[in-house]
Amino acid sequence: MKIIIEYDNNKLKNISDELYNYDVLMLNNSLSQNEKDNIIKNNNNYLLISNKLNSNNNIEIVYPLKNNDSLSKVINDQLSKLTTVSKYYQLRSSFNTTLDYYEIFRNLKDNNGIIIKYSENDLKDNIINAIYQAIINYLSDDNLYIVKSGDSLYAISKKFNVTVDDIKKINNLSSNLLSIGQKLIIPTKSTNEIINANNENFYTVKSGDSLYAISKRFNTTVDDIKKINNLTSNLLSIGQKLIIPNNSEEIYIVKSGDSLYAISKKFNTTVDKIKKDNNLSSNLLSVGQKLIIKK
Repeated sequence: MKIIIEYDNNKLKNISDELYNYDVLMLNNSLSQNEKDNIIKNNNNYLLISNKLNSNNNIEIVYPLKNNDSLSKVINDQLSKLTTVSKYYQLRSSFNTTLDYYEIFRNLKDNNGIIIKYSENDLKDNIINAIYQAIINYLSDDNLYIVKSGDSLYAISKKFNVTVDDIKKINNLSSNLLSIGQKLIIPTKSTNEIINANNENFYTVKSGDSLYAISKRFNTTVDDIKKINNLTSNLLSIGQKLIIPNNSEEIYIVKSGDSLYAISKKFNTTVDKIKKDNNLSSNLLSVGQKLIIKK
């Protein structure tokens, strides 16, 4: 997923630092609204974060009419521990209440974004860190899609630039039928690698199998199998295909105070090994950065 950050003041320019490990695109007011819209429209899978200075004394979070409050609520909960959030809300246009107040939302078909309005007093490192830690936590499930009215597997596959077959494989779908509210895992590079891997990573359920037995057989956990296969219960059916997670590596998210040395000791590896596996040229880390730890 690409993170598109709009900012209307140079004081807000550096707030993308916490998203070091994501594909970040910055848009400032040197671009016209039409130029911004065209850039955003050229990205199929994105999250727009529009940062603005606020005349009020507190932070406000605005989300589009055609979106839910999931991300706004996560940020609100994180920030409320540190400062006052006036509100998170939807803002309707006065000339047409079916449309968003902000032009950047009105012009985009996929309203996948939020606007964060900061007061001058809120431009502090701990506030910015909290916002972007919340976004990172939210994006940890960025490959989970909830089916909406009018959706089809073909339309969803085009939206995320994957194939219908890959979506069906990773979600164990036997047909193209969908239901509103259904949760789908959208294959990413890593999940596609598992789908296309050899049969050691792909298991067909047999009579007498259980998730517990399968997890022990492949040296993984029940929770990991359920997560990667989007399972909501422990029930299995004969012939069902399961993706078996690769437990030879894991993802570690850098926290405040971390160092490569401390992380290497935590996972019984070396600094050089971590740097090599993550293509790092220095020992510098940023909060929220994702590191591959190979066991």
